[in-house]
Amino acid sequence: MPKQIDDLNEWLFVTINTMKAIIDNSSREDVHIVMKAAECSTTAELQRMYDMIQGKYGREGFSYRNNPSYYYLSSLVARYPDVKLTEEDKQSILNFFEISKFFLYKI
Repeated sequence: MPKQIDDLNEWLFVTINTMKAIIDNSSREDVHIVMKAAECSTTAELQRMYDMIQGKYGREGFSYRNNPSYYYLSSLVARYPDVKLTEEDKQSILNFFEISKFFLYKI
C-alpha cells in the first residue's frame, strides 16, 4: 500500500499531473478539461473529477491502463482527506496544469 501524501500542495500536484497524463495518453485534444479542476471547492470534488477522467479516458485508448505506476498514483489520489480548497490552492492547480512532464511515465 502506498504512503499517503500528507501535504495538500504535493497531493494537488500528483492529482493534476496524473489526470493530465491520463487524458494526454488517450485523447490529447481534451487535455484542457483538467483546467476545470480549479473550479473544485474541495479535495473530494477533485477526487470525483479524477474518477470521472479515469472512467472516460482510462479505458481502451489508455496505454498505461494496467501499469503499476498508474495504480500507485491513483491510490495516492484516492487516499486524501476531504479539505476545502483555497484560492491559493486553485492557483496552484492552474500552475500545475502547465507542467508537461508526467509522473506516470517516469515512475
